Amino acid sequence: MEKHKCHAIGCFISISPCFLFCDYHWSKVPARCKQAVYATYVSGQEVTKMTTAVYRQAAAAAIIAVAEQEGQAIPAIYRTMAAGKEDT
Repeated sequence: MEKHKCHAIGCFISISPCFLFCDYHWSKVPARCKQAVYATYVSGQEVTKMTTAVYRQAAAAAIIAVAEQEGQAIPAIYRTMAAGKEDT
């Protein structure tokens, strides 16, 4: 299976497509965000490339949480997605 990069802003570590972050950045995700990511993950979505809006919302919230801890600039799309307002 092909790899992709960690979704933390500014991280380029290659990881398995079934993961959102590398181990280092996943350790920075608050428990409530981890729970939301796990609760909305659909088995096999990394193969089908089909994710649900609620998963994308949870993932965006996790990305924002890590970026805020690291002082990274957060692209507006993540705030839009975390608010559940993405265009589909």
